[in-house]
Amino acid sequence: MSNDIEEPLDSEQAARMLGVKPRTVINLAKQGKIPAFRVGDLWRFLRSDIQAYIDAQRKQAMVGKAEEGGK
Repeated sequence: MSNDIEEPLDSEQAARMLGVKPRTVINLAKQGKIPAFRVGDLWRFLRSDIQAYIDAQRKQAMVGKAEEGGK
């Protein structure tokens, strides 16, 4: 039997994925920019959500560069 449940990350682990401080990740979660949930006072993140955020930011950056080149 396989375990398909994704183990949540804490703010430090999510911050390492993004290359930022844990407080930044928590602020992004509070702003609704990164999906997260709380267990008591602790914030938790899914690796797949953090990766999706990274992918979206990269795509947005590429679109911005393409628009700059067209001016």
